[in-house]
Amino acid sequence: MNSHDKMQVSGNERADETVKYGDNSRRNGMALVIVLAFSSILLVLGVVYLRTFSQSTHISGLQLDQIQAEFFARGMQNIATFKIKRFPDFFLRAYRYHVYQNRVNAGDTDVSPPSNPFPNPSPFQKFTGAYPGRTNDLLQHMHPTEDSTLGFSTPLKVATWSTSFNLRSAEDFNRAFIEIDVYVQMEGRDLVSQYRMSLDASQTRKLPGS
Repeated sequence: MNSHDKMQVSGNERADETVKYGDNSRRNGMALVIVLAFSSILLVLGVVYLRTFSQSTHISGLQLDQIQAEFFARGMQNIATFKIKRFPDFFLRAYRYHVYQNRVNAGDTDVSPPSNPFPNPSPFQKFTGAYPGRTNDLLQHMHPTEDSTLGFSTPLKVATWSTSFNLRSAEDFNRAFIEIDVYVQMEGRDLVSQYRMSLDASQTRKLPGS
């Protein structure tokens, strides 16, 4: 290769480098513009968020109470579920007796009165812990002194709570469901929130010879 060819090749390489440098500069310039535009959008969104957050602090407090109430209600439902699974036969018998007692007390002529007076409290009331004179039960309410000592509801700001049970039938009484309702009232709130959980309570019977 002669000197003229070498000079021509060197000139072409410099031209290519100049073109590449120009392309890179344009790319870098476009990237910088995109980054600046994106940063500006984030800055505007951040200002709007902070302004909205500062104007809605009271709403956030209400939402926090709702989250705490739901969290506490789920815990009560877990305790109730454990109690039902621990004593399933007693729960079903006590609930049926509870329904029978309510029908008798309501004057239903389709049911015969009991041979012995109804116990007070009833078996179902003992199971749920909801009856007059019972002021300290996990599923219903705890005395403030004992609640403070045990720290049962701490750190949640729960004022009162209660739990109720209902047995529902479906599919022509072939299936049964236990509804567990927990009612929670937070401190400083008038609203009493209700949370419901359903359990499959269908019974199975072992066939002879199986």
